[in-house]
Amino acid sequence: MTTETTLPRPARTGPFAGLPRPFWILFYGTLVNRIGGVVSGFLVLYLTAIGIPLEQVGLVLAAKGVGALISQPVGGVLTDRVGRRFTLVLGLLASAACLTFLGAAQGLPLLITAAFLHGVAADIFRPAAATLIADVVERPLLTKAYGLQFWALNLGFSVASVMAGHLAGAGYWLLFALNATGCTAFAIIVLLGIPRSAERLVKSTVDGPKSGLRALFRDRLLLGVVLLVLAHGTVYSQAEVIIPLAVKDSGLGAAGYGTIIAVNGVLIVILQPLAAAWVARFDRMRVLAVAWAVVGAGMALTGLADTALEYVLTVIVWTLGEIAMAGLLGSLAADLAPPAARGRYQAAIGFGFSAAAFTGPLLGTWVYQHGGPAAAWFGCLVLGLLGAAGALAIGPAIRRRTEPAAA
Repeated sequence: MTTETTLPRPARTGPFAGLPRPFWILFYGTLVNRIGGVVSGFLVLYLTAIGIPLEQVGLVLAAKGVGALISQPVGGVLTDRVGRRFTLVLGLLASAACLTFLGAAQGLPLLITAAFLHGVAADIFRPAAATLIADVVERPLLTKAYGLQFWALNLGFSVASVMAGHLAGAGYWLLFALNATGCTAFAIIVLLGIPRSAERLVKSTVDGPKSGLRALFRDRLLLGVVLLVLAHGTVYSQAEVIIPLAVKDSGLGAAGYGTIIAVNGVLIVILQPLAAAWVARFDRMRVLAVAWAVVGAGMALTGLADTALEYVLTVIVWTLGEIAMAGLLGSLAADLAPPAARGRYQAAIGFGFSAAAFTGPLLGTWVYQHGGPAAAWFGCLVLGLLGAAGALAIGPAIRRRTEPAAA
């Protein structure tokens, strides 16, 4: 037998109305954490700055990606079995510790070990945060809630990117210190701001193997979505893998990359709240198809850029695709999931991005070095178009399954 606590129905008027206090605690914690999230985007530049050859840089990034493959499933199981609040705090504090280790590591073996451990820890909190939002926000407002979380991520990202480019000039250790501090601050915000009563843990007498991780592999629609997310994530990860290399090859440096990539966050901060209501009028899978195609095309256009302005223009293109899909995957996971498996379904979608953190650096750096930049950018276009075609193909089945949940 499954039991759930019925949450009060919030008001629905106004762009930010109807969202309860626990959501806003997560929102502000996410913002603080993301402002501190400066290491990932500059890890390639840091590793090359300390003398690591490009092929070995790919190994370090791949180790982080392998760790990330474990992170979201662990976070999803902990979220459903132990609790959202506990998993949030555990994941954030573990991430802070692993960032400190990564910043202090010397030599390739230690760098690979530290990157792997950071990959394991970094995303444990994400399924818990996404599931807690589904717990406390009523269904008609879920897409808006996930969209606002995405907005907070990018508001923090736009600040972090510009700040990090200049901090890196004073010493990369400052980036690791700031990132670890942001994780710790978010953990404290969760401990102090979110009461245990905010969690809606769904218990079931059959919550055994049938609703464990193995059950996810029997959900063909979910697996299809995860594969499409993997394709998109592999393309999107190049913003932190081969775009920095291209910018460096153009002679623009770390500060130039930070300023260029900050355009992504600034555009999202300005446009995403305005676009959300307009995008909501269209079918979710069709929007994802267009968004993934635009991201692939925008990344491919990077191959034509050489000046800062040209790089900015390409960032604008793929950012428009990113804005269109804001909040859609989180609400899709919530609609697909049985009540007792919310954390694991959120983790499954996140796993697609985690897997891309492995495939993206390996494919990106290898193709960029051995096939040339043009081959790497063309690959982004192909993956974007394949993702779009896949979204259109499974769209009817997604609609048949999720429309009753959205009603």
